[in-house]
Amino acid sequence: MTPLPASLYVGDIAHMRHHPVRHALRYRAMSILADIDGPHRASRQSRLFSFDRFNLLSHFRRDHGAPGADLRDWVCAVLEREGIGFKPGRIQLLAAPRWLGLVFNPVSVFFCHDEADQLRAVLFEVSNFHSGRHAYAFPVDPETTGSLRFACPKAFFVSPFNPVEGEYRFRLDRDANSLRLGIQLFRDGECVMGAVHLARARPLTTQSTARALRAIPANTITTVFGILLEALRLRLKGLPTFAPRRGSTDTMPESL
Repeated sequence: MTPLPASLYVGDIAHMRHHPVRHALRYRAMSILADIDGPHRASRQSRLFSFDRFNLLSHFRRDHGAPGADLRDWVCAVLEREGIGFKPGRIQLLAAPRWLGLVFNPVSVFFCHDEADQLRAVLFEVSNFHSGRHAYAFPVDPETTGSLRFACPKAFFVSPFNPVEGEYRFRLDRDANSLRLGIQLFRDGECVMGAVHLARARPLTTQSTARALRAIPANTITTVFGILLEALRLRLKGLPTFAPRRGSTDTMPESL
């Protein structure tokens, strides 16, 4: 897999809870794929999108990684921590953009390529409503074709309806036209819940961005409202909650 051009992704996110109660939620969402630095970083492709500068839609590097750290340095530190040894070249970030300065990204994806432009690692950055962030990173065999599949223990508080227990299983499919990201949480051999993001890729142009904004006029608010509505409905169904560990890494961004 090689880097893709800066792109706009528009599609649906679906959440499915299987145990101990059944529940489902679906909403529209918009994401942008762009290089975090270097000569390929998106600029002037859409007058409605900027990187590290206020616009109707924008990516800011400080919204990711460790506070005060250079984003590339943070990605490299996470890869080293996980024993993924190669020198990163282009690093692309897939994330929901800021909308008029507002943003919340439950999951952001970093595609880490080597200096030959081969995908060598994928990093999933998970965020919660307590301003906590945590990264799960996985090596990728450059000869891999088809779906990318990863698994790891859950190590970070996300939902008040799930303790920090179990195993995440990731499946990622992407090409020049589409993206499918699936995440499942297994506990005691049973799938407790899952989420799927299905989206179509569009060129990151002013015209395509304007069309996406007409279809999803308040991207951040749509995401946050959907999550809060799901929480309310689950609480009304009697699902028990689990408090985060206050003052721990579950409620604070990671540091280098």
